[in-house]
Amino acid sequence: MVRRGVLTRARVDAHAVFRRVAIVIAVAGVATLQGCALSNGSALSAQAARDALYAVIGSTEQAVGGTWQNQDDPTSRGCVIPLWVDGILYPALRIGTPPVRVEFALAAVRVRWSALGYSIESAEVGGATQLTGTNAARELLLFRVSPQAMTLQGESECRPAG
Repeated sequence: MVRRGVLTRARVDAHAVFRRVAIVIAVAGVATLQGCALSNGSALSAQAARDALYAVIGSTEQAVGGTWQNQDDPTSRGCVIPLWVDGILYPALRIGTPPVRVEFALAAVRVRWSALGYSIESAEVGGATQLTGTNAARELLLFRVSPQAMTLQGESECRPAG
């Protein structure tokens, strides 16, 4: 009988451990989903996100200098926010005159975007140097510069439509 009681107690303990592990896994799963839902960027509306992008583009133009043509398309684009929510974003395109010095333009953009919290990567694209900036809200910025011209492109944060 002693063995039977020990075996029964071991089964009960095993079931209790199993239930606890299952609860921990379920709670962790819910917390992970809530983390994704809460990390969907800022609380900005799509239009406010567009205006914020345009402000960053404008401040970048000022930092680099030169004359810039605004080629922004006012039409929003479709995008998907995490957890498969439909959203919209806005593009920006600016075309600039040739820089005084390519190195100065690159340095000015790096300083400006870094101060605003963007992560920056650099690559050579044809005869131009491209800086790509991204931030926690998943905004995208592209700056291309060569001795002949400069371009500045961006996409606003993807926000729910409406």
